[in-house]
Amino acid sequence: MIALRPRAFYFYAPKTLDEAINLLYTKEDAKALAGGQSLIPMMKLRILNPKNVVSLSKVSEIQPEITKKNDEVYVSALTTHDQICRSDVLLSHFPALSVAAKEIADQQIRNRGTIGGNVSHGDPSANLPIALLALDAKVHTKGPKGSRMLPVDEFYKDIFLTALEPGEVVTGFSLSVQKAGKQAFMKVTKTATTWPIVSVAVNVFLKEGVVESARIALGVAGPTPLSAKKAEEYLKGKTLDDETILKASQLSIEGVRPPEDVNASSDYRKHLLSVLVKRCLKQVSGR
Repeated sequence: MIALRPRAFYFYAPKTLDEAINLLYTKEDAKALAGGQSLIPMMKLRILNPKNVVSLSKVSEIQPEITKKNDEVYVSALTTHDQICRSDVLLSHFPALSVAAKEIADQQIRNRGTIGGNVSHGDPSANLPIALLALDAKVHTKGPKGSRMLPVDEFYKDIFLTALEPGEVVTGFSLSVQKAGKQAFMKVTKTATTWPIVSVAVNVFLKEGVVESARIALGVAGPTPLSAKKAEEYLKGKTLDDETILKASQLSIEGVRPPEDVNASSDYRKHLLSVLVKRCLKQVSGR
């Protein structure tokens, strides 16, 4: 057997965000490297062979940080999965995000993987984008044209395709405490460390037992993370009894066409999504 050797590439380790953006924009076939838990395996498998790799690990402006100011929590791009699942601020206000981070692969990967890299990769089966979508998070970016702030549901365009423009990088995420309700995150996997077959995150704001607003995010339901709009609208003004929860779980998969692969058929994924929506809603209702 002949071992394939990776193509040689140039490696850069800028210390400022502007320098990193300039390198990514001007160097041919340049890829940003954060924690490396997605890019490096793809390079090993020869799926990607970038000519230039720009490490973000030393960029001062996006070093790990979780801060709360007034009613907003900010998470910087290089914050690791382990730091997210251990953060008291996130555990208090956004437990769905903490649980999603805690259930990523194994401890070694959680120690290295970053939220910025995880989201930028554009994988619809990743945990964190599903939780961020349910929490109505905003994605902060900076590129040659300046800074932007995008809702998560506008950030994903297709499988492995995001709204990031040439030279643009994710700098962090903001979450509103006022939009944080009762939350849950669940997924189905073949083993503890493999990618989810499906995943679901919910965020329900209740007032005196009545749903004021609801967010339901579906993972591996399509080429991007999806919101179950029909189910969200249906839940408004209702109490989370068994009948309402069952109907919402059915509505959540209407029009959804999950991918089909060796792990599961499309119909089986739809069934699992419905089951997880029902379980998540029961959890937030305290049933």
